[in-house]
Amino acid sequence: MNYKPMMRYIYTLLLFLLFFIKSPAQFGGDATYDFLNLSTSARINALGGTQVGMIDSAELGFIYYNPALLMPDMHNALALNYIDYIADVRLGYTAYARHFEDIGTFAAGMHYIHYGQFTHALQTGEKVGSFSAADYALNISYSRELWKNIRIGASLKPVYSVYEVYSSFGIASDIGFSYADSSGNFNAGIVAKNFGIQLTNYDNENGEREPLPFDLQLGFSQRLAHAPFRFNVTLHSLTKWNLTDKSTWDYDHRKNDYIVGRSDDFLKQFMRHVILGVEFTPSQNFILGLGYNFQRRWELALNNNPAAVGLSGGFTVKVSKFRVSYAIASYHIGSVSNTFSVTTNLSEFMR
Repeated sequence: MNYKPMMRYIYTLLLFLLFFIKSPAQFGGDATYDFLNLSTSARINALGGTQVGMIDSAELGFIYYNPALLMPDMHNALALNYIDYIADVRLGYTAYARHFEDIGTFAAGMHYIHYGQFTHALQTGEKVGSFSAADYALNISYSRELWKNIRIGASLKPVYSVYEVYSSFGIASDIGFSYADSSGNFNAGIVAKNFGIQLTNYDNENGEREPLPFDLQLGFSQRLAHAPFRFNVTLHSLTKWNLTDKSTWDYDHRKNDYIVGRSDDFLKQFMRHVILGVEFTPSQNFILGLGYNFQRRWELALNNNPAAVGLSGGFTVKVSKFRVSYAIASYHIGSVSNTFSVTTNLSEFMR
């Protein structure tokens, strides 16, 4: 391994961390536009829900997690994603990329979440119709090589949110770095996600602007040189150490008006930041993935019946000029999400 580019990458990461380490960390329910943190790619959902380090020029959907993963080889690539999330909630994400020599690589995409139809009732209980709720985000991304083996990328994400007659508009941004060693077996990445501002509040007269769901993530990916396995580790929520929801923990551990048991120790708090994933690739046309999200399991599993909460899995298969992926992820004993993704390169149809 050439250590000079690696040292430059480390120095860049240190400056990057110093800049963002004082950024306001958000917890669940503390920020608006939280749909921006929901995963959209089947292959990534199979690996636990997010990853920011693994590089694959055939997977345009990876740029949603780290814009520095946008590669020149993605020129004319197209990605389509659909997620059957929970209940009637549906997500979608589509993106298209173009590369320009001596300028860089650009991509444009659209991300949406639709929460289904709701019954509109008066305070008296009289039903007077129905209404819907949805969030939308346009994704404009750019990436280029910063140094040898190191890329920088950024995304600008105008956001529009509408719930019945209430609406909001804001601007979110991502900035990230990625590193690939000369062999291609080791990748790493870091990204600051969803920093920006809410421009208009849902209540334009009296409401205050709400913070965005900022997150700082660091990821590593290692492919074995002589075996068809790739291991991924992602660290998320790096600007907030304690990820325990104290009110929920107190409720779950209350007995006769006393709190019993001990709160999370150092190791458990650390593991709440960790997402693990492994891929088995017996051929270039087939990938099998498995992931484990510690925070998802400890936050959403029932104490007396955790079942498979936190686990996820899926596969990717190449069919002709298309890559088709599917993933299933368990969020609760009675709730799973299904993700479907299709990627292709339109240049393949012009040969």
